[in-house]
Amino acid sequence: MAISSLDTRAYRVPWNGAEIELALPAEQVRADIRFTDLPPLTDPAAAFLRAMEEPIGRPPLAEIVRPGAKVALLTGDRMTDFMLGSRDGLGHVILDYLNRAGVPDEDVTLVFACGTHPHRNADEKLGPKLINRVGRYVRHLATNDDDLAFVGYTSHGNAVWLNRAVVEADVVIGVGEISPNTHGGWCGGGKMILPGVAGRATVEHNHRQLMRPDTPLGLTDGNPLRRDMEEGADLGRLAFKIDVLVNSSQQIVAVYSGDFRKEHRTAIDEVGREIWMTRLEPADIAVYSPGDGREQYLESSLFITLDSAELATKSDGVIILVASAAGGYAPAGGGLQYNERQTSREIFKLSSPEIARAMIDADGNVRTASILFAAKRVLEQRTVILVAEGIDPAEARAFGFADCVRSFDDALERALAWKGRDATVATCFPRGIQWRILPWREG
Repeated sequence: MAISSLDTRAYRVPWNGAEIELALPAEQVRADIRFTDLPPLTDPAAAFLRAMEEPIGRPPLAEIVRPGAKVALLTGDRMTDFMLGSRDGLGHVILDYLNRAGVPDEDVTLVFACGTHPHRNADEKLGPKLINRVGRYVRHLATNDDDLAFVGYTSHGNAVWLNRAVVEADVVIGVGEISPNTHGGWCGGGKMILPGVAGRATVEHNHRQLMRPDTPLGLTDGNPLRRDMEEGADLGRLAFKIDVLVNSSQQIVAVYSGDFRKEHRTAIDEVGREIWMTRLEPADIAVYSPGDGREQYLESSLFITLDSAELATKSDGVIILVASAAGGYAPAGGGLQYNERQTSREIFKLSSPEIARAMIDADGNVRTASILFAAKRVLEQRTVILVAEGIDPAEARAFGFADCVRSFDDALERALAWKGRDATVATCFPRGIQWRILPWREG
């Protein structure tokens, strides 16, 4: 039964570099999951100075460092690299502060704390002015054992190796960004150490804890990955953490600092959930777009999107994923390389227990497998219809989708046939960096 245009609510979503319009039954849409844009700070440099002077749960940074101390200044690869360097120059605000506290530039080691991620133009983002100012610059490489030192064990059975530049420092300072993430629930806080400057074996053990029956997305204290990360940060002696939150233009809207656990939780409680989460009751049907810049390939459409959609639906709900996948599964065809023999495209056709076994056996890239495990778990626990033009329906079913159709109207008709004509609907149509938005969660 077709829906009358008088009874619909129209949404425009990204589709292969352009847009398409989706029509949903207006009275049945109970929630639109949205990103809340907050105004940018008028003076981020002043906010950083205030953060260093008025931290949460720690004395001012000037009382933590001392003349002659060797300082490691860490930044990740999610926006804070160019905030410290090439775009905003906030790294110089920190260095000037350290200078006044008696720490000269030559006693500071700048560490690009990217975990097992590639370096992604780190030098360009940090910029030559910042890199050349400090005494030493280190790009962390998780696979280089010669650069790692063993520091102890977590209560989660993780043996922790960290970058020697961090281990040998007298004071460790981190600058990061807070947003939702499946691995650890949220970015920010202690993630600067684990996975930020941890060895591959340590990161992989942590990421295996994603093997659980529910999603850890958006959880902190109730998240075993987060607790393991924070124990790793304790072992790494993360003395002072600065975390920022941003708007959709990647402008800083809030700065928190101090004890990495306390500032992290305070930031999420006061601002993080407001920005990234929407309160709703789980719906019968959730309609999701991965967002522009991600929807043209299936592989990039999976991460976080399906976990969020699971949270938006009832346990017997239907998810409609609208992603053109016009470029196919991934730019390289087979997607991320899992090991010498297999790509992520092949691994994704395995069941979740089979992917879990691969993660335990560590016969390939465990981070890649963990992302695929999270997506496959949702496909096994919800009915998911893919609306795409670049994926063969037979292969989509091999991945675990209930079906793959070209028309959104066809997908919606099937979902309504399964869940009833009066089924409730939730939507999620992010743009730009908003693709991490999700239903409200606490814990």
